[in-house]
Amino acid sequence: MQETSISWCDMTWNPVHGCSKISPGCKNCYAEEISLESGHTDNPWTKKHEAENVSEKPHKVNEPHKEDNPRRIFVNSMSDLFHSEVSETFIRKVFRTIRNTPRHTYPILTKRPERAISIDIQYPPNAWVGTSVESKTQSNRIDTLSQCDADIRFVSFEPLIGSVGKIDLTDIDWVIVGGENTTDEKRREMDHSWARNIKHQAERDDTNYYFKQSSGRYPETGSKLKTINKETMEYEKRTIQETPTPNKAVQNARANTDATNQSSLKNF
Repeated sequence: MQETSISWCDMTWNPVHGCSKISPGCKNCYAEEISLESGHTDNPWTKKHEAENVSEKPHKVNEPHKEDNPRRIFVNSMSDLFHSEVSETFIRKVFRTIRNTPRHTYPILTKRPERAISIDIQYPPNAWVGTSVESKTQSNRIDTLSQCDADIRFVSFEPLIGSVGKIDLTDIDWVIVGGENTTDEKRREMDHSWARNIKHQAERDDTNYYFKQSSGRYPETGSKLKTINKETMEYEKRTIQETPTPNKAVQNARANTDATNQSSLKNF
């Protein structure tokens, strides 16, 4: 595991590495670029090469146990836990670790929510399951995710490369919105009106809204959303970074861990 600059989590944990592209949002995949440059994979992340690119990392499964302080840990920033090349047996091992470390919360982001709901898993309360939606064409993933019995369900509209139109966020607890980050010649711009459209619908459905970034060369570029001030009727840029409240059991586990750590410090 490692610390991360991703603003909505504290650390990343990658018990799986590699993926394959399935929709337009994958075009400029940062994980593929990093993996190819570092030599972790040798071929493009296409379906043709998915069997060789996607690999389980058993030696990483127990890493979260080593982190004593409660953290929000992004699962598989370099892969997709619910990829077809990841065995159900291995997925269950990952969830065993999640279940046995209740002090942490684990956002798990997938472009394959249909598999997330097809596997017979009782999701622990500290597992937050989300899906990626980059434009209206992928909005059906929201309806699929709504069938998942995870305690917290979230949607990452990143990279947002088009309007998502009218969506139903009734069963969604959290939305993250962000533009694409890559070189200027590759990058697709994000219109803030698309992000505002999602914000209005999140407010309607009482869903937490987190604006992560505008489109830019580097991550976390332009982290303020252009909105209209209702008093002056002029545009202004605002930081809007709401997050969901963890399940009570998760809160208690975090509190107990904090208390134990404080007691250990006093006795040191």
